[in-house]
Amino acid sequence: MKLTRLTVHHYRDIVPGTELTPGPGLNLVLGENGSGRTTLLELCSRVLASDFSSLIEEPFALEYTLDFPGMKLRVYARNDSDTTPGPEAAERQGAALLPLRPSGPAPLLRPLVELELRWTSPAAHLVMRADDEGLDCKVDGERVWSRAMHWSLLDRSVWTLLFMTAQYIDVGVKERLKALLRQTFLLAPQRFDEALGMFERLGAIRYAMEAHDGDVFPLGLMALPSWMPAWLRERVEQETPTGALELRHDALEESFLARFVQLAGFAEGRFRVEVLEKQSFENGGRVGFGGFGFHFTRRDGRTLTHEALGFGHKRLLSLLYYLDVNGDFAILDEPANGLHPRLVEACLRELGTRQVFLASHNPLTLEPPPFDSEEALRAALVVCRLERHAGRERIAWSHPSRELTRALFEAHRHGTRPLAALLREHGLW
Repeated sequence: MKLTRLTVHHYRDIVPGTELTPGPGLNLVLGENGSGRTTLLELCSRVLASDFSSLIEEPFALEYTLDFPGMKLRVYARNDSDTTPGPEAAERQGAALLPLRPSGPAPLLRPLVELELRWTSPAAHLVMRADDEGLDCKVDGERVWSRAMHWSLLDRSVWTLLFMTAQYIDVGVKERLKALLRQTFLLAPQRFDEALGMFERLGAIRYAMEAHDGDVFPLGLMALPSWMPAWLRERVEQETPTGALELRHDALEESFLARFVQLAGFAEGRFRVEVLEKQSFENGGRVGFGGFGFHFTRRDGRTLTHEALGFGHKRLLSLLYYLDVNGDFAILDEPANGLHPRLVEACLRELGTRQVFLASHNPLTLEPPPFDSEEALRAALVVCRLERHAGRERIAWSHPSRELTRALFEAHRHGTRPLAALLREHGLW
């Protein structure tokens, strides 16, 4: 999954009409303190999760595009008093959607979500419109499902709305929707913050799964490595868990735990998961987990828990865990904080093919890979700054000018100066 376009029609103090077209790999978010870098990272998190529940009391209007292999999803999400269709709605959707709400006095904020999903091989086109009173869906121009709703639309993510729709539409499209939802429904991407917020959240993670007639369903948002649900299920099926389950670092060579033990120079590491509940009922059961903990053994035999790790090792452990959870993307705020340059370089290698949004005030430890074109370099640089707009100071996000990008690319391509030094020379970093 890649975020290929983000348009801000209205969001906090961002200049209206801001449009970004991020690159598929590393995207550097540049700017001084107070210029909106963290605001951009947080917005990327909300968009990739397609969950706007934290903005339920806040006016906004956003449009974005997510690309998947063989699929493209365009979303327009709004929460304001305007009742007109979204921008370019006629071009995107034609006459596909029916008005859901009768005319009359409007409340202060009225949420609206419009989405368009296109598949290739074979081609199919799904369009959905939902507000706080109803949902309407069409496939290839034919109305397939509609229902009234009497709950807050923004309490549900876009993936939840698609999940509801998938139960009632054409079988072929339903199966293709299910394939998409398996990738996205439980995503809860967060910003990897500049301090220890992610480390502290590890201890608060709760996860549960239920079994019904042989099928297993996860419950709630999942901030787990992709391998962990299967491992938990296997352990539960092999034994009757009481107390806790443990995993040694060498049991899974590619896990975050194995990578941490190697990079931190420990002899051994163990990951502990508490079994919080276990119950059986007709045709199934439920198991709940939480209380994540770690124990590490030094090369001299001394042991310590995760609480006794130093600041840098806590950051490293939580970053590797974060990357093990998010295989397609990473949203990183000052990832070099507290890390030795050797560990920074190792973490950059761990990013692999993910789409990355990275903000850092320390360019000396962050040298991105070469870019093969001016356009690729321009897409990968997002400049954050403050500017006067309509008589007030607002946050402006933009890619560099094409002239500046050309100069940067030529110098970068010839290898005369590191990109970080070039960006500082031109006042971008």
